[in-house]
Amino acid sequence: MSTGTKRRLSVAALLMVAFLAGIFFITTAGNLIRPEALSGRDAQAASPAVVAATDLSDAFEEVAEVVNPAVVQIRSTRLISQNQSQRQNPFQGSPFEDFFQQPGPGGNGQPFEQNGLGSGAFIRPDGYLVTNNHVIEGADELEVSLFDGRVLRAEVIGADPFSDLAVLKVGGDDFPYLAFDDAGTVRVGQWVLAFGSPLSADLGNTVTAGIISATGRRQGPGIANYIQTDAAINPGNSGGPLVNLEGEIVGINSAIATRTGGFQGISFAIPIETVAGTVEQLIDSGTVERGYLGIGFTGVTPSLARALDVPLSAAQISQINEDAEGRQPAGEAGLEEGDVIVAVDGQQLADNREIISRISNRRPGDTVELTYNRNGDERTATVTLGRRPGDPQIAEAERPIRPNDDTPEQLMNMDDLGLTLQDITPAAAQRLRLDKDGAEGVLITEVERDSEAYRDANLRAGDVITEVDREAVASLRDFEQSYDSVRDGDTFVIRVQRGDGSFLTALTKPS
Repeated sequence: MSTGTKRRLSVAALLMVAFLAGIFFITTAGNLIRPEALSGRDAQAASPAVVAATDLSDAFEEVAEVVNPAVVQIRSTRLISQNQSQRQNPFQGSPFEDFFQQPGPGGNGQPFEQNGLGSGAFIRPDGYLVTNNHVIEGADELEVSLFDGRVLRAEVIGADPFSDLAVLKVGGDDFPYLAFDDAGTVRVGQWVLAFGSPLSADLGNTVTAGIISATGRRQGPGIANYIQTDAAINPGNSGGPLVNLEGEIVGINSAIATRTGGFQGISFAIPIETVAGTVEQLIDSGTVERGYLGIGFTGVTPSLARALDVPLSAAQISQINEDAEGRQPAGEAGLEEGDVIVAVDGQQLADNREIISRISNRRPGDTVELTYNRNGDERTATVTLGRRPGDPQIAEAERPIRPNDDTPEQLMNMDDLGLTLQDITPAAAQRLRLDKDGAEGVLITEVERDSEAYRDANLRAGDVITEVDREAVASLRDFEQSYDSVRDGDTFVIRVQRGDGSFLTALTKPS
């Protein structure tokens, strides 16, 4: 886009303020000024608002003229056998269910075609396109319809289910293409336009406008920092670009939140910082390698946040894991289970799951500086990231099976804490997948729902308390002795085993 165009677009954005102010003035107190009253100086005062609206409209038109030629429609074809047709639609229950519905098989057991529709955008003049992985996944044939009416075969260069991104290529040169927003900083309230082919092949090159509604949204187990927008996005828009008023890609349209299967004002796009790094690797090698911190993590309970004076957005280490090469990146840097990570490279986590995107955007061998809290002390560690093992998801502590009634040898009713405890029996150890011969700790069999232990400490039946204030407890007797040493009104930290991971939380002994 030329410098002159950028200047006009910037002016249009500024003049929008005057436009909104003008509307407010005219409609103050809900009384519209009669047209005959707009004469002389009043008529002249209204003109800046009209000019601002016209300039904003011109800006949208100019962006559409630049972006539309670089946007494509992607048609996927998949051959389905009779056996496959009996299987559940993989998009059942999602906004894409109707679009990807499976027709009945043809006669005589012949395979039939399943067709899909999506969008994409050229990102290089030599035919490279970006789209969503779910648009092309499982396709036997891909066709790309261009703005000028041409239809070209496309090949998959690489796909990444974790980020839901894919790169395609068509033959040819000198294709119109879009640049990425190098700044990578979208702001809530910023104008954006969405491009694509919603719902039908007949609705290609549809443009919708809206604002950035929020950032850092979570959708599923992959990336955790989606852009939320109210620009209308529907099935078929997937893979199309979300652009700013400079015509630069700020995100790739990916999903909608809906109860009807159609647009309801909430749409999501993959942010450009994720798109840029992923696309670069897919073009270079066809695959994506992501840095691996080597931890399982969970959130911070309100009681622990108060005890350690850390934000609720922090990520607590519940496991130290090995990478694909047998290293423990976090462990080698001195991190331990129970440490609470509050910042990555000096930037505080907005949400504990933000650590996924902050780390997965790096490559193996990159270093990150973690700020963390251990026993109330703030520390830093520099971690050299490893190579992610097969499962692309960072592990989180899983919920255990609730224990059955065991007829235990001894129960301890901690009414002041709202807990019922018991020693670990062999049967309980087996159900909780603990070492039956050497399982140590105190099993929580019941938690009162209106207690601090349930609300703030996040304790549940089936959890195992293994430490009190960093001292191991192997039995009810150990726990009772440790609890008796805590002064009334003091807060104490406990380590809890839950499933395959552990976490710290805190309780307060009543006065």
